[in-house]
Amino acid sequence: MVYDNSQFNTEWDPDLDPNDLRELQDAEQDPTKIISELPKEAARMGYYSTICLIFNRMIGVGIFSSASAVFLNTQSIGLSLILWMLGAIVTLAGCFVFVELGLSIPRWPLGRTGEKISAIRSGDGLNYASTNRPVFLATCMYGITFIILENTASNSVSFATNILDAAHVKQAPGKIIVIAIAANTLCCLLHALSRKWGILLNNFLGTLKLFILLFVIVIGLIWINRDVAKENFDLKTSFNFDNSPRLPFRYAEAFIYVILPYGSFHQINYVVAEVREPRKIFPRASFAGVIIVVVIYMAVNILYAAIIPKKLLFVAGGADVMGLFMTRTLGRVWTNPKHLATFVSVLKAISALGNIIVVTFTAARVKQEIAKEGILPYSLLFSGSYSLSLSGLFKRKTKSTPKTIYHEKTPVATLALHWVITSIVVIVPVLALQPVPYSTTAAYSYVTIAWTYNIDVAYFVFIALGLLCLRFTPSVGWAEKSQLNLPWVSKISALVFFIGALFPFIFMWVPDPKFPFATRTNNKVQWWAGQLLAACLLAFSFLYWVMFRLYIHIRSARGGMTLHVKREPIFKHDRSGLTQVLEIITLQWTRDVGMRIDQIEETDNKYEDSTRGSASPPPQDDMSGCGRISPYDGWESRTSSGLGRSSPHEIGAQQPRHTVRRKPVMSGIGVRQPRYAVKRKPVMSEIVA
Repeated sequence: MVYDNSQFNTEWDPDLDPNDLRELQDAEQDPTKIISELPKEAARMGYYSTICLIFNRMIGVGIFSSASAVFLNTQSIGLSLILWMLGAIVTLAGCFVFVELGLSIPRWPLGRTGEKISAIRSGDGLNYASTNRPVFLATCMYGITFIILENTASNSVSFATNILDAAHVKQAPGKIIVIAIAANTLCCLLHALSRKWGILLNNFLGTLKLFILLFVIVIGLIWINRDVAKENFDLKTSFNFDNSPRLPFRYAEAFIYVILPYGSFHQINYVVAEVREPRKIFPRASFAGVIIVVVIYMAVNILYAAIIPKKLLFVAGGADVMGLFMTRTLGRVWTNPKHLATFVSVLKAISALGNIIVVTFTAARVKQEIAKEGILPYSLLFSGSYSLSLSGLFKRKTKSTPKTIYHEKTPVATLALHWVITSIVVIVPVLALQPVPYSTTAAYSYVTIAWTYNIDVAYFVFIALGLLCLRFTPSVGWAEKSQLNLPWVSKISALVFFIGALFPFIFMWVPDPKFPFATRTNNKVQWWAGQLLAACLLAFSFLYWVMFRLYIHIRSARGGMTLHVKREPIFKHDRSGLTQVLEIITLQWTRDVGMRIDQIEETDNKYEDSTRGSASPPPQDDMSGCGRISPYDGWESRTSSGLGRSSPHEIGAQQPRHTVRRKPVMSGIGVRQPRYAVKRKPVMSEIVA
């Protein structure tokens, strides 16, 4: 049968199933639905843009500031370099873990048999860390924490600080706040107005930051101090622990500062669906980019130790390692110290600005995915993308104006949310922590510890533990499901990743009486403050989930209303497999006829029988060649042939006829839906059962 698709919106892919096109057309007219469009194939990121995403995110101010905290905390050259080496190993192991999860989860049924294959999706941990029961718990725990903590506050403050230092202007809280918020505002506006120019700027800054570090390595090799290197690398002195801490807290804190510059290695997972041919480019770009950065980081830290004497590295309060390095290398030919200090501050400002650019781009898209799960107020608003391009805003539209193939849409609402939260996190610590003489170091260090402990350390512990559970649980059958056929590498990587993250996760809570304050906070922040803030945010996320479920229960009990959150991704085949091109998001409260939430049966058959009378009849089988999902072999099936019991990271077997499309639905009431309704229980693309 031949279908005429000319009646449909020409912005949509003409190769889509005609029934999908009709459903998209209906969704445009439905106020409870929005259509989320992914970039067209030509607009997606290739090798260069993807690797630059890693460069721009991993290479930040951390490589310049973290070395100071590591040397100060360990009081040992050898132990400091060992921590950086261990951080590199943990990072490479973590890269393998996240590539495996990114390629393998979520999984969707395909074909008449309902055989499941992976379909790559953006969202990072939102896909990997959730559970079927309790409903929405893992989504809230990850989502709310991510929305609050994944901001650009620390980099905005660092950018403002270095701009003032470059101009030789005295730091003041008001100046810091104005510059930081201005930088954050400009980056949000850039990404709201143009996705393309945001990516181009990211590519430029990622490349520039790579060359900055290569420049640092070159001048370090040219002006290496052999006498200092001989003294610092002498085995008898480099591993002298006379002045080193006896308890593990300071080492755990030092490792937090090692994880800080390394921990963003999985940034591509945030936006992996926007990568061209993701099954090919995603793993290659991830490993290549991370390996390059890891090697450069090790070289830079070795050169720090080869050029700067111990007495300067171990100075109380922490040294400006990058400033000392430049003074002892480039300062030999650049005789004006004021100009040299300006140059160093500009390099740091560029690194901070690059981080603001890339985090704004990626974090806003993950927050958009979180909103699609229906846990936020006005979720439909935050789930949508909007066309705010300058040409679109000022161009006059007429009836004769033809529609273009692609309108560049951006997550404007979540960018606005990102801006609000970042502004708050900039203002509060800067005003609250004002040492004399004034410096933003205390505020920056406090925010850094809280951010790294939660977003990196705690998150990595549970992700690694989840993959270990999948690998060592035979009934899950993960060996057959994983897209990386390297089981022992996977197990070793997950174990190394787990142990590496577990060390600071535990020992950041073991106090050392000799060090009552956090490193580099001018004795303004107690040793427990950063990790306590991270724990409080997790507790707040849990409380948010409790209140959210209570709200759903009250509306259901009083008015028989049920919250339905339905996500209907539409895929098409490309050369590498399934590619999501569109998604219909539905969020609405519906009335269960004659039933309250406490009256709904848990069994599939009873619930199906009790609701089938008031529901519309199921669609008839269409064997015309334009496939649709069969509504009766629905989401309740919990086993897959040959794979044992279905694990919660995937959805039960579905029986599509000829199509490669999937309709996952998260029901707010947590009950099983009738089979002919294309609804589902919450997706556990989740690895922690």
